[in-house]
Amino acid sequence: MRSLDLFSGIGGFSLGLAQAGIETVAACEIDPGRRAQYARHFPDARLYDDVRTLTGARVIADVGPVDLV
Repeated sequence: MRSLDLFSGIGGFSLGLAQAGIETVAACEIDPGRRAQYARHFPDARLYDDVRTLTGARVIADVGPVDLV
């Protein structure tokens, strides 16, 4: 199962998902400091900076389909 984490902060929710066997393939966080911390914790996840401009088509084009948002 693959997830997209919105309003991700530093990745607490993604950490829990990882422990349940769910891969977070993309995340969106507007705060640059939190985004940098998220990138350190999840270096393979695609990061977006503004949920207001993020579209499903963009996510699918970048990382493929996701099962959980």
